[in-house]
Amino acid sequence: MFAQSLCKGFRVSIDDHLADFDWSRIQTYVGYAEMVPNAVRELAASDVKEAARLGVWIERILLSVAGPCEGCAPVATVLVAVLPRMTPPGRSVALDLLSQISAAEITGPAHEQIGAVDLEEIRQAVASGFQYYVGMLRETASSDADLYSCIGLMDILAFHDRSLAAEAIAALKAVRTAGRATGLAVLIDNTLDDLADPSSDSA
Repeated sequence: MFAQSLCKGFRVSIDDHLADFDWSRIQTYVGYAEMVPNAVRELAASDVKEAARLGVWIERILLSVAGPCEGCAPVATVLVAVLPRMTPPGRSVALDLLSQISAAEITGPAHEQIGAVDLEEIRQAVASGFQYYVGMLRETASSDADLYSCIGLMDILAFHDRSLAAEAIAALKAVRTAGRATGLAVLIDNTLDDLADPSSDSA
């Protein structure tokens, strides 16, 4: 009932974002993406179990061993837009999905790509939430899972857009790791090393 009431409250604003795309024409690894809008609505209002299920489904339609599909950019755009209104479990899954989408590379031959795949467009869609990810890193109440996702997002996005590096580094240095998962500080240090290394500049 909690998820249903939240979904009703969010539906208008979420639908506004979903309406920016013609989902019937967007290709994914399991066909066209007509089911994406409802999955995003449900994810925004989901509990832990439902969020996990939806995350697996969305990942399966968007990503494969061959890389991302055409649906990655529009899905990332909508996920970023509705992040602030998601339940904590839905937000955690969405952040993880955005991290995976931003890191995806084309690894298969051209004939294995589904639809028109543009890695720069995909990363720009994910990067539209950069300030939100920075805010999550600076928020002491952020869960370990959310921090892991946001650290990964800082690494990928600032690697490909060096104009983001200074703010990403500052946000990472501000993360308090006391009482956190043991690997969190190590991941932050490794990411800071990546971002401080001029050789990581992809330009």
